[in-house]
Amino acid sequence: MSPKKLVILAAALAAVPLLAEAQSMSTYRCQGKDGKKYYGNTVPPQCYGRLVEQMNAQGMVIRRIDPEAGEKESAQKEAEREAKAKLEAATRESTRRDRALLATYTSEKDIEEQRARALADNHKAVREAEQRVTEHRKKRAGLDKELEFYNDKKGKSKPPAKLTEEIRQADFDIKVQEETLEKWKREVVNINAKYDDDKKRYQILSGKNPAERAAALGMDKGVTVTTKGPSSYDEQRAKSDAQRRASQDRYEAERLDREREDARRRAQYEQQRRQQQQPR
Repeated sequence: MSPKKLVILAAALAAVPLLAEAQSMSTYRCQGKDGKKYYGNTVPPQCYGRLVEQMNAQGMVIRRIDPEAGEKESAQKEAEREAKAKLEAATRESTRRDRALLATYTSEKDIEEQRARALADNHKAVREAEQRVTEHRKKRAGLDKELEFYNDKKGKSKPPAKLTEEIRQADFDIKVQEETLEKWKREVVNINAKYDDDKKRYQILSGKNPAERAAALGMDKGVTVTTKGPSSYDEQRAKSDAQRRASQDRYEAERLDREREDARRRAQYEQQRRQQQQPR
């Protein structure tokens, strides 16, 4: 080692105790909640949670310790971790959907066939709902004719409670079925949007070469990705949706039957009660 380097090293080693001494001679200062200033060789208890200044032996401020800055930094790091976790979750979900899409369709023709089946099921549901609306409106028209019989008497005879209840129930049935009909009509937009999205994504994935497609699916670690091999995923989903709709319709029909039966029993009870109240 050259004499010059030895001198530099010796000077550096000599400075270490001086720095340690200077550090040990530091004074901490803050203004407490009561407005008074507090000093100490260590941070005074009154300074906890306050802005603290560290001073050297000459009384010069060499560092400021801001607790709020530490809290802001921690909050920022936590927000960054949450954002990163959300992004990773979204990426995993996108990758899962892409894999499912390539496992479901082998061509754009498959997508259009699935769309056609879904639209056909929806069209069938619309027709059935329209038929139920028509039936309930016919029933309501019959009740209106019966009501005219009592209205023609110019107030001399009030409609029976049973008729009034049947009219109220018919109006309710029409309202429920019309809402169901509108729901199925709106579903056409959702169906087309779903298959449009599938088709667009399929075109992107199938247009890549095998390496690019593997990377897009997160499978670029020596795993081969292929679009071969048909899957019954969408067929099973369509079947499940059809069963769910049938179950909902069955439940709705049963509910309406129960309400009509309750209305009939209430009307019968009211009629018996009025008969018992009549003087003999």
